[in-house]
Amino acid sequence: MSEVNVDREDPPAERGTVDDIKLFLVDNFIWVLLFGSTLVFGAINGSAFFNVSNLRFVVFSTVTLSFLVVAEGLCLISGNFDLSVGQTAGFTGMLNALLLAELAPWMPWYLGVLTILIVGAVIGAFNGFFVAGLGLNPFLITLGTYLVLQYGTLEVSLDPIRDGIPAPYLAIGGESVAGVPIAIFVLIAGAGLFYVILRRTKFGSNVYSVGGDPDASKRAGISVTNTVFWVFVLSGVLSAVSGLLYTGFLGSATPGMADGSLFLAFAGAVIGGASLSGGRGSILNMIGGALLIGVFDAGLLMTGASGNQVNIFFGFLVIAAVIVNRAREAVSDRLTMSG
Repeated sequence: MSEVNVDREDPPAERGTVDDIKLFLVDNFIWVLLFGSTLVFGAINGSAFFNVSNLRFVVFSTVTLSFLVVAEGLCLISGNFDLSVGQTAGFTGMLNALLLAELAPWMPWYLGVLTILIVGAVIGAFNGFFVAGLGLNPFLITLGTYLVLQYGTLEVSLDPIRDGIPAPYLAIGGESVAGVPIAIFVLIAGAGLFYVILRRTKFGSNVYSVGGDPDASKRAGISVTNTVFWVFVLSGVLSAVSGLLYTGFLGSATPGMADGSLFLAFAGAVIGGASLSGGRGSILNMIGGALLIGVFDAGLLMTGASGNQVNIFFGFLVIAAVIVNRAREAVSDRLTMSG
């Protein structure tokens, strides 16, 4: 009678399970980085870093960047990029503040919220028309939009706009409910909405498909033009939400609002898993990338680094994001193939 070896394992199944775990860790490595960075800065700065008010400030101040990260990440997933996200936030914030404070002071605050979203959508549609409709280079088109909005913001006003902005309008980005900033509720709602859009709708599936292989998407009957156009519209809307929150966070609209945020948005999106080659990315992980930048910003300043030194670090962070993106995709592709 033959003896059965009950201790024998199935190597292919085991390898598949291990590879799935490795792939999960690679795809969600941002949370490992975030946890590790928080511990490191906590060890350097002591209990001051883990103070509730400091952590609350990190999350609060990161919310404005998170919407720009998601805007940039959405474009990256579709195989494009948008250099105008930061300037869209600054321009829409300034223009809407001028509208509410001086041009149309009779306008209710909630119509002001609707107006800033519409302006953002128009800017996004402008980019989408040239990139998707005419097939022009997204780098050059959105660079042009960046410059138009940068100097357009200065044309709106050279001085900060503080007086006359309705208090409820400012409260969205600057006030709290039960100790929790309203902006965090806005971020949670926005993240949930875009998670559903990307993961549970046909449009979201099309975005990933177009970013991964536009030619194959065309053969499958997907309208690449429409998909990319609406991606840029959504990017404009998300950037406008950031402008709204920036205004509330600062308590005013300033000409330099959101300056320099483009590169941080790019770094946050890429470190958070948005692929430079398109077709990959997670909304939640990209928000993790924004939180990581917030932790670095607060942690470095608490160690005594100057503003210029922090910006130098973030320059290296952009370079690191590109390197990490390439390494992560290589490992992910290898694990996927082996699986």
